[in-house]
Formats: sequence, structure tokens, C-alpha cells
Amino acid sequence: MSLDYLRTRSQIIRLVRRFFDEQGFTEMHTPRLVGFPGQEAYLESVCAQVHEQNGRAHEAGLITSPEYSMKKLLGAGMDKIYDLGPCFRDGEPWDGTHDLEFLLLEWYRRDAGLEELMNDTEAMIRYVAGQDDRFGTEPFRRLSVSESLKIYANVELEPLLEDREALSKVVREHGQTVQPDDSWDDLFFKLFLSEVEPKLGWSDNKKRHRPTFLYNYPACMAALARRDPKDPRFALRTELYIGDLELANGFAELCDPVEQRVRFIEEQKLRKKLGKKVWPLDEHFLMSLPGMGNAAGIAFGVDRLVMLLTGITSISELMPVPIRERF
Repeated sequence: MSLDYLRTRSQIIRLVRRFFDEQGFTEMHTPRLVGFPGQEAYLESVCAQVHEQNGRAHEAGLITSPEYSMKKLLGAGMDKIYDLGPCFRDGEPWDGTHDLEFLLLEWYRRDAGLEELMNDTEAMIRYVAGQDDRFGTEPFRRLSVSESLKIYANVELEPLLEDREALSKVVREHGQTVQPDDSWDDLFFKLFLSEVEPKLGWSDNKKRHRPTFLYNYPACMAALARRDPKDPRFALRTELYIGDLELANGFAELCDPVEQRVRFIEEQKLRKKLGKKVWPLDEHFLMSLPGMGNAAGIAFGVDRLVMLLTGITSISELMPVPIRERF
């Protein structure tokens, strides 16, 4: 722990809030402990149990993000909103870029899409970074997932969509193993994580950061995003990479409760298959979706931005009490 890093973190948090306040966003403080923490198959809530005064017990979890509550607020009529506060994910590595508890920023806009999210994100980072020139003067690069696979792995993605056997062959050709129970997503990530992701946030010689937005993921990889109306095989999702860090993940939000229910049920099935706790569906959340309209939202790792700006390599150095001193 460094006191200088803690002071820098505090300054950056103030600048982030100032940016969104100046842009006309309203800060929200959404619940951290909820009865419907989420269905994502590869995110785990920290579980708890709460009791009413009469002794009635409720299963609950600390949120992995404020997404559900923020979308309920959009559905109720809010417009430009942000939430900046702690979130929790169980089963994460206790070092490097992960912590059990971390600071997450999420913001949402009505009548917006990926373009607005990417513009907001770049403007916020430049505002916070000030005179820091590591991001250069050129606009942040924007690549589709298909383009990234072609550039870094020389793989044409579109013919492989939803074709596990074809993707298996390509994965083997790139020196990766294929297991009988590997899903299409598993195989994609074997290729993506080994040949694409490590290079996305860097210039060609890996001596300079090259901030890059990746967008339009295969539809199976964005359970809360709208499909691309031009090509429904893809979903309107974006992520931001700078250096070795993935800082943001955002969607043009799905507002169809029928389709969202189907996707949630599929995720419940996957959680069950993986032997994980299956949470009930949040019916209030599903009912709120039509009221959102064409909204977009993005989650941004504030601690990772601090890491980037200070040059440190472990999130533990930013914690007032490091995780291994808490347990």
C-alpha cells in the first residue's frame, strides 16, 4: 500500500465525478445487496442471507455490477445517469487486476448506442488524464471483433459463427487443444485470448499504448445487448483495451423482455451445468425493459484506470487495506 497511490486514486475519482456532472449526468447510489444478483455464467456474487424482524430469511448477494438497478431507473424515466461505487465478485484471483471488492463506474444514456458510449469513454479518460500524453492525439482505434481476428490471427470469423466443428479445426491449426465438452464460446476464447487480446491495446512494437475499442461481438457473447440490425449474428457490445488492461464493457441495451427472458433461461441452464447457484429471475427488471427505449450503458473499471495512470501492476497497491490483510 502506498499513501501516494491512495491520494492519486482519490483525485481520479473526483475527476471522474466532475466529468459526468459537467456532462449533465445524475449520480445514482443503487443497492449493493440484492435478492437477484444476476445470471452471468462466469461471474459469482458474494452470497449472504438477510432476515426480517419477524425472522423470515431471504437469500441475497452483493452485486457484481449495478446494471439491473440502473436499467430499472431508465425504465422508470431517468435519462443520463451514472453510479460510481464498490462491486463484488467471488472466486476472482486475489492479485494483479482483480480483487474481491473493486470500484466500478457505470453510466447509461437514453437514445444512444455504441458510438455515444465510445465517445463518452474516450472523452472521460482524456479529461481525467489531463496532460498525460501516453494516449496520443489520435482518436482511440475502433475495431470489430471480426476485424481483430483477421488482423492478429489471420482468421475469418463469419464463416465460423455457430459452427463448432469448423472453429475446432481452426483452433487446432493454431496450436490449441480442443476438449469434447468445449462450447463454441470456449473455443473462440482459446483463440482470442492467446492471439488477439494481448495485442489489442498496444502499438505494433508494444512500446506505446494504443487504446482500442472492440465492438460487435458474436451474439452468443452479449446476453444483455441488442443484436445488430444489420447482421443479427452479432450483438452491439463494445470493450476498451489499453495496454494489457481491459477497462470497459458496454452494450446497446436489449429492451425486449421476451427475448431477455429467453437469454436468462439459457444462462440459468449454463450455470446449472457448471454446478453454480442459479438465482431466480428478477421479474421487476424484466418488466422495466420496455421503458428504457433505445438506451446504452457501459461498465468501467476505475481501479484499472488508476493502475494505468500510475504504472502500477497490482490492484492491491490501490486498496486502503489489501485483500490478504482482510481475511
